[in-house]
Amino acid sequence: MTAARLAARCVELLDGVGGPIAVSAPPDVAAAVAALVPIAHDGAVAGAVYVLLGTRIDEPARAAAWDALAARLASGAPVVVVDHNQPRKLARRALGLLVLAAQGLPPERARHPVAQEVNGHGFTIERLCLEDGERVQIVLARRR
Repeated sequence: MTAARLAARCVELLDGVGGPIAVSAPPDVAAAVAALVPIAHDGAVAGAVYVLLGTRIDEPARAAAWDALAARLASGAPVVVVDHNQPRKLARRALGLLVLAAQGLPPERARHPVAQEVNGHGFTIERLCLEDGERVQIVLARRR
């Protein structure tokens, strides 16, 4: 999945949010999002895009990031979270494992329950989409 395609999908799920958004993503994805919607660097935001692809799981750091984001968002504001996913079909799962290995990540990284993690930090999950042969999950959540 290209950075431009991922950015377009994230912005589509934000559904015309009115105002600047927070973005935490690799530089290519952040630039692609910035080409589509205004980006906020501090203060209150109308929504957020968080791309966790290629990152290791650091529970304390991620909990702090979710809590800081929740403090910047009004109730009902949308958040799009992108993370790894473990495909159901064996061939796709094998490809996913190769992609993770190439990034220096263990196979269990694809099984991290990001929707549960986000839900536990003040967000209500609205939708979960699978992309790129089920190797990528995109979660749409809203601030409670």
